[in-house]
Amino acid sequence: MEEPPVGPPGPGEEDFAYLLVQLGFHLARRFGEPLAPLGLEPRHAGMLTRLAAHEGLSQQALGELIGLNPTRMVFLVDELQQRGLVERRRNTADRRSYALYLTPQGRDMLRQIQASGSRHQDETGASLTQAERIQLASLLRRLATEQGISEDTLPGIPPRPPVTDPQPRTDRSGRDSRPAG
Repeated sequence: MEEPPVGPPGPGEEDFAYLLVQLGFHLARRFGEPLAPLGLEPRHAGMLTRLAAHEGLSQQALGELIGLNPTRMVFLVDELQQRGLVERRRNTADRRSYALYLTPQGRDMLRQIQASGSRHQDETGASLTQAERIQLASLLRRLATEQGISEDTLPGIPPRPPVTDPQPRTDRSGRDSRPAG
């Protein structure tokens, strides 16, 4: 019996997973290049983006949402807080924990990250039509979902705009309905 070839598949073979890995590494490096002068790495950009979409969550709840272990979450939030981009506030629902919020500097930095991300996306997809970009995004989201990756755990710019003025979410009784934690 013939041994399968070692290495990446050849042209015309079903090699999408290998191509996604290679493209992912390349694009991640390219995304990080304009962040470096800002003193940030892609992980910082991802955290600021997710925090903007979920301000007021506890550090623990946000870490669970994005799939980051508690130790790494503490270090990442510490780094962003030292840079003046994130603040911890006592969680009014649970005084033992802290809720996370972007600072005004954090919001400014997020706008810069989003502008850089938009340029990166435009450069990456320059050879695709708008319809092809939409189709590719749809297919990638489907693959991500099959792998157990949600929109909240995906890095990068979320499909919804960030919260610019955090308002407590209330239920019918007027109580804060955000999850405690």
